[in-house]
Amino acid sequence: MNEPNYLQELNEFENRYQYDATYLRELLTLSPEGYAKFAAFRPLAYYQGALDSEAFWITKLATMQVEDCGECLQLNVRFALENGIAREIIDAVLKGGDGLSEAQRDLYDFAVQVASSQAIEPMLEERMRSRMSRAALLDLGLCIASAKVFPTIKRAAGYANSCRLIEIQL
Repeated sequence: MNEPNYLQELNEFENRYQYDATYLRELLTLSPEGYAKFAAFRPLAYYQGALDSEAFWITKLATMQVEDCGECLQLNVRFALENGIAREIIDAVLKGGDGLSEAQRDLYDFAVQVASSQAIEPMLEERMRSRMSRAALLDLGLCIASAKVFPTIKRAAGYANSCRLIEIQL
């Protein structure tokens, strides 16, 4: 079995998505075993499970708004577009949920409250439990938790200091 060429993958990723993966290059160089574990984690970050694509991307983007300075959010906007999410939905998420349907807004607010470690508003929690299966709620948790990994690694390595607030492009 061939060993993955992580450096080539990073080069291709940066070129395809116009994303600066310097922090991942450093991880690969300084902790190859850590990077290999990180690479094994990546599929979890895109696992939808019981979530439809729209719910997954609303949740992912809402979480990135909480966690990130902009570059990872922009990357995930590109991913959402690539996965067929309507620009109107992405734009509404970027505007804090304004313009989303009631169910979509609840999903957005729920993701923000969970990602922020806030107490979940009881009525919101009740609506979410009535709309979504237990499996879907658990998969929301996976989506939120996995989205936090990337900005957390960046911040821990000091790369959040080089982040800049950017205007997200649709």
